[in-house]
Amino acid sequence: MQGKLLAAVDVGGTKIYTVIADQNNNILAKKRFRTPAAADPQSIITEIASSVLELLKNVKAEPEDLSAAGICVAGYYDWQRKILCNSPNLPQLNNLPLEEVIAKELGVPVLVENDANAAAVGETRFGAGKGFRDVIFVTVSTGIGSGLVLDGRLYRGSHGFSGEIGHMTVQPGGLLCGCGRHGCLETVSSGKAMARSAREAIKRGEKTVLAKAADRGGRITAAEVFAAAAEGDQVAAGILDDAIKYLGLCLVNTINLLNPAVIIVGGGVAEAGEVFFLPLQAILASDAMACTSDPVLLKKAELGAEAGVFGMLYLLKEHLRLCD
Repeated sequence: MQGKLLAAVDVGGTKIYTVIADQNNNILAKKRFRTPAAADPQSIITEIASSVLELLKNVKAEPEDLSAAGICVAGYYDWQRKILCNSPNLPQLNNLPLEEVIAKELGVPVLVENDANAAAVGETRFGAGKGFRDVIFVTVSTGIGSGLVLDGRLYRGSHGFSGEIGHMTVQPGGLLCGCGRHGCLETVSSGKAMARSAREAIKRGEKTVLAKAADRGGRITAAEVFAAAAEGDQVAAGILDDAIKYLGLCLVNTINLLNPAVIIVGGGVAEAGEVFFLPLQAILASDAMACTSDPVLLKKAELGAEAGVFGMLYLLKEHLRLCD
């Protein structure tokens, strides 16, 4: 088994999801670990490495049986300099050469990638985009991220920062975004933005069933907004309409620019189903240029939380020249 196994790790602000697989993408072991809270950089690096070593033991393998490890993480990862420039969830890791420091811990080559890029590859190779060469993957959850697979390959841009659809400006001078700019798509169409809009409507005294949940001490989330809209609540419907309108605007511009074959939408918001996808599909059909929009499919992501690790497994094999 020596040198035949691969590790893939999806590093988030609260969890570290690690898998061990063979070179045929068969998952041999997987486990979620807690990201050390408010930890120093070394503690996080150590936990990442320890998660891999623990799973190797679980499959009765030794460290020398590992060929390489792939790590995906949210944030701006400079592909040229191999530096995580800015991570919203784990700022402790900013400006660290992650590939180098994790490789020292594990003793094998390490490949690091932005999490949305990894998920885009995962969905393209193994999920909803299988069989397509030009894919736009968008994840709409607490925030909004995306990854581009063009002509069959991950498109990173000149430094690795491509695909930041969540930070397209849709309301110049609008609300402050976590990126430090104003009016980004993320400020109006993310799950966090929808929940904020609901709380603001309740505070203004607007008539909505969402107020009942707030009165009971419940936490208002995007899921509650979707449920209320499905019941005919006009306030919730208006919040949802705005979120879908601006997301549709950005996707229309992306279609006109890149002419993809398929747009895949994942993340928690996509779980809303038809109440989300049908109006979004209508916007794409009506507003994109006819010659570019007619062939474009809009699909729900299939891999869920597995997309990032499957994407890293493929990228690792590509890096090691093991792909078919």
